Amino acid sequence: MREPTFLILTALASGRKHGYALIAEAAELSGNRVQLKVGTLYAALDRLSDEGLWPRRATR
Repeated sequence: MREPTFLILTALASGRKHGYALIAEAAELSGNRVQLKVGTLYAALDRLSDEGLWPRRATR
């Protein structure tokens, strides 16, 4: 697992968050070494969902 994906999972451990909060928390957790881009974030979330590690949010 790559570091950005690990940081996203770590940020999600306390519950669902919106994209900006995940990006900000990943930066904080990494001491600002990792600056996620929106495309990277959502690609990682899709991958985690496909692997069964994080549930997709139901569409309304």
